Amino acid sequence: MKRHNGFRKPGFTLVELLVVIAIIGVMVGLLLPAVQSAREAARRMSCQNNLKQLGLALHNYESTFKRFPAGRLSLGTLVGNGAGNFRPDPQTKNVHGLVSLLLFMEQQPLYDRFNFSGAFGNYRAGAASPLATPDAIASGNAALSVTPVQAFLCPSDGGQADINPSTHYSPDLGAGGIRAHKTGYDFVMTHTTLGTYNLHNGTSTNTRYIFGENSYTKMASITDGTSNTLAMGEMTLELFNGVTSAWSYAGWVSVGIDPVGSWNLTFPARGLNIWNYNNHTSPLNNKRGRRASWYNSASLHPGGVQFVLADSSVRFISESIDIPSLTNLCRMSDGEVIVGEF
Repeated sequence: MKRHNGFRKPGFTLVELLVVIAIIGVMVGLLLPAVQSAREAARRMSCQNNLKQLGLALHNYESTFKRFPAGRLSLGTLVGNGAGNFRPDPQTKNVHGLVSLLLFMEQQPLYDRFNFSGAFGNYRAGAASPLATPDAIASGNAALSVTPVQAFLCPSDGGQADINPSTHYSPDLGAGGIRAHKTGYDFVMTHTTLGTYNLHNGTSTNTRYIFGENSYTKMASITDGTSNTLAMGEMTLELFNGVTSAWSYAGWVSVGIDPVGSWNLTFPARGLNIWNYNNHTSPLNNKRGRRASWYNSASLHPGGVQFVLADSSVRFISESIDIPSLTNLCRMSDGEVIVGEF
């Protein structure tokens, strides 16, 4: 290094520069998790706000009509045989209950565009009744399903938000290439809805959830208390066994979320944030962010799932909650009230 008047020119040696770079790298490594944690905290708060708006919409609906909205209306997508008291409605409409809440979420212009005389989705299974007329295409309801509603999406979930056209999951049976938008939130409904038409109103009161097909539950029926009963919760956009439901209509296996459902074999069989479906060998299986089966409740928030209760409060429930407690929270009148935190 050149010298001037016996002194070295100011500057860094190579060793000093490498040391500074190493220190900066360590600092970035230390700060990055904190930054990521802060971002997730903000996203979780935004998700909580979405759920709070849904809870308030439920109460505004109840105040207006003296009952809660149905989780689903006139399903034709079930595998039930239509026997006994459990028969399908005269017409299949496949209406998702979230449409009823649009009126109370500053979405009246969108709500007013739906034709409630017609079908919302054209898929039928089991002993389904004939489609309502006009069908989902002619009524214009299928076309509205492509409308994204940000209040129905968790900001922590970066999964695919629309549905690939298909016979079972599209409102038009995949014929017109409609890419309906999903919802990241759904009503808590028993998974056995899939096997029985109009199951809700024929289920014993001590096992009944608030929501179901044509449910229209009254406030007085929630005898366990609104602060002890789950109303709605999160589900991830990505799903291994099935396709996450659209927000405006019911396709195949669109029967809400059941935190204690066990229709399919999963590991574990019941609970929150279940990613492993039947130990399947597919590389897509058992990946955090892709819930195992169609009725599972799961989120991208570390350690648990957010729910809105029937009193419109929002609670983060740990994925380690025991199944009996989770079962009691799903049922609205089983007489088993959880005391304290859950």
